[in-house]
Order: sequence, then structure tokens, then C-alpha cells
Amino acid sequence: MTAAVATTTGGGPAAGTAATAVRRPALIRSAAALMTSTVASAGLGFVFWVVAARWFAPEAVGRASAAVSAMTLLAGLAQLNLINLYARFLPGAGRHTRRLVLGGYAASAAMAVLLGTGFLALGLGSGIIGPAPVQRLVFVVAVLASAIFFISDGVLTALRRAGSVPVKNVIASSAKLALLPLLAGTAAGDGMLLAWTAPMLVTMLGVNWWVLRRLAPAHARTAPAAPAPDRRELLGFASAEYVNGLLTNAVAFLPPVMVAGVLGATASAYFYIPWTIGVAGSTLLWNVVTSFVVTASSDASAARAHVNRAFLLVAVVVVPGAAVLSGAAGPLLGLLGGEYAAEGAATLRLVGLSLPFTGVILLACAFAMMEKRMWPVVGVQSAGIAAFLLLTWFGLPTVGIIAPAGALCLAQAAVAAVLLPGLVRRYRATTDAADDGTATPTWAARPARTETATTVTGGAG
Repeated sequence: MTAAVATTTGGGPAAGTAATAVRRPALIRSAAALMTSTVASAGLGFVFWVVAARWFAPEAVGRASAAVSAMTLLAGLAQLNLINLYARFLPGAGRHTRRLVLGGYAASAAMAVLLGTGFLALGLGSGIIGPAPVQRLVFVVAVLASAIFFISDGVLTALRRAGSVPVKNVIASSAKLALLPLLAGTAAGDGMLLAWTAPMLVTMLGVNWWVLRRLAPAHARTAPAAPAPDRRELLGFASAEYVNGLLTNAVAFLPPVMVAGVLGATASAYFYIPWTIGVAGSTLLWNVVTSFVVTASSDASAARAHVNRAFLLVAVVVVPGAAVLSGAAGPLLGLLGGEYAAEGAATLRLVGLSLPFTGVILLACAFAMMEKRMWPVVGVQSAGIAAFLLLTWFGLPTVGIIAPAGALCLAQAAVAAVLLPGLVRRYRATTDAADDGTATPTWAARPARTETATTVTGGAG
């Protein structure tokens, strides 16, 4: 591996060793920071619901968790999957950095308001969101704040400030927990939603002031002559990523809403925590993918090293994660109470067993993002997720809250089986490029584009 890097630096073995020493920690540091953020946020979120479960009846917790799930689902749709777009394009955006960030935020904010108001206007929030105008306004603001809050993780990572992500998220999660006893007395579920949302809004505003005033200009100065991304390439990538975001958010956040609608608030309380733990496991894997895409986009010459580290980090998440979630589901959920463990343990075990399949799928997505060819992967995932939602919908009335987890295992296994051969081919092609001395993979083979009238800026200055 070191020898391959040395041949690409043009400085002989000594230069190659020095370059490797600089490059090697980049992906690891970024992934470690994002994974730390995910674990800490998930842990504090788990404590939030443990405290809520101790203070409130399962029905009240179920209503609040369903409201948070609906808000998070809409925010996930509203953020347009810009995290992956920023990971791929922002490292090389140069003087277009601030415009790219602001354009994404504006599009996401508009979508958040549209989705939030549409959700309420259609009556989909009945039973989980109060009818008062203030309660509805809080919900829409929660959707908007959450969407930008999510996106800012991708912006910070792409701007090589991944170490700030856990700080941001831990501050917000800690504040949620601190606000819970202060706000929970205000109409139970709405108080919990407000305690969940207010810290995200404040933190989001502070972080993005820093991004737009300091980080984006500093990043622009590092490559002031960088061309804007090609409009067709950017829109094609963004559209595929948006569909991919719709699919992944449907899997992550729609099942709790479906459980609440079909089985009621109490069943939703028992289901929500196991499902949220599973979502945190998938998020850890996305942390690795995002870090890989950012690092490889900035340094394609060390592609083999980046790919190997990505595969290793995925294995580090998948193997112990599947073992712990499958083997310790009962004791883990027992922290919330005996009923939560009895009702939710089987769900958590199945969610844990799905992690290896998710790892394969997300590694395939990583290669597709680097090649800017997302549609084939999105097509396969669409079929798998359609099957997942159908199995969940028809299974809930008959087998109960275990239905989504069982459907997830079956669907992810099928999608992984389809994508695995292509993943193996891409991995071999990357390692072969290093072995034969070319050192760069297919995604770095195309010549750099020159700025023309068809770029994102459109000649508007």
C-alpha cells in the first residue's frame, strides 16, 4: 500500500512515506468524529426516552415519539439528501462554496415549509400534533430546523471540520435532555416535541453563522480558481440522491408512523426505541461512507488506501453491532422497563441481523457516488424498499411490531445480494489500478471540466 502511494507522489519512497503519513489519518479522523457524534447523540437520545418513559405513560410517550418520527421523516425528505451532494462536490467547490451552501439551504428550507404545512393540512398529524396554531407552527419550525441541522453535518464534514460535528450534536442532545423536565409539563407530547426541537434550532443557527462567515470564505480561498460543477452533472447527481434520500428516509422514519397508525400509541412506544437504535447503526455506516466520499474526492491518488479503510471501518461497525443488538436486546431495552424489553427485544434482534446487509448496500452507494452514477443503485434499492413497505403494511395487523424488522431483514438481504457482485468488481478495479501503477480509479480518470455557460453559476456572477 505504501509503495503504491509512493509511486503517485513523484517523490520516491521517502516522499511517498511522508505523504502516506499525512493522508492516512484523514478518513479515519473524519469517520471517527462522525461516528462519535452518532454514538453520543444516539446515547443521549436513548436517555431522553428512558427519562420520558419513566415520567409518562406509554401512550403519552408513543404520541410524542410518533410526532418526533413524523417531524424527522419530513425533515429527512426536506434536506434533499444534500449531505451526500456536499460530500462529493463541496471539497472542490472553491470560490463557489458559499453559493452552493446557501442554495442548498434555501431549497431545503422551502421544501421543509411545504412538507410541514402539507402534512398538517392533509390531517396526517391528527392525534399526534395539537390543533392550536402555536402547536402547528412549532411542528413546521421543527421540520425546518431539523432539515438544516442535518445538512450542516455534511457541510462541516465537506469543509474538513468533521471534528465539530460531535460537538454540535452533543450540545444539542444534552440541551434536549436538560429541557425535558422544564417543558414536559406543557401538554405532555407537545412539551417533549418542543424540548426535542428548540436546542436544534438554536444550535443550527449558531453553527451556520460560523459556516457562512468563517469556514466557507476560508475554504474558497484555498482554491479560488476552481470551476463550478457542471450543471447537468450536478442536477443528475442531486436528483438521484434525492430519490435515494426519499427511500432511505422512508425506511428509517416511516415505520414508527405506520406502527402508530395501525397499532396505536402504546405499540408505537414499544417499537420506537428498538427501531431508533437500528437507525443509529445505519447512520454509523453512513458516517463511514460520507468520510470516504469526502476524502476520496479530495485525494483520488490514494484511492486504494481510502477504499481499504472504508471497508475496514464498515466491518468494525457491522460485526460488533450485529452481535450486540442481537445478543443483548433484552437487557438493553430492560433499561426502559420490563414491558419495553418483552415487547421490543425481538424487533431489536432482527434489526441487528440486518446490519451486515446494510453495510454491503452502503459500500455500493459509496462507489456509485464517487462515479456519479447513482441511478442503477437507486433502482435496485427502490424495488427492495417497495417490498419492505408492503411487507410491513400487511404484516403489522397479523404479527405486530416485529413486522417492520422482519421485512427489513428480508429486503436488505435481497438488495445486498444484487449489489454484491458489482461491489466486488469495483473494489478489484480500484486495487488493480494501484497495483498496475496507474494509482487512480475510474472515478478520477475523466479530465477536469472547464467552466462554461452551462455551469451552476449560469454566468450570473
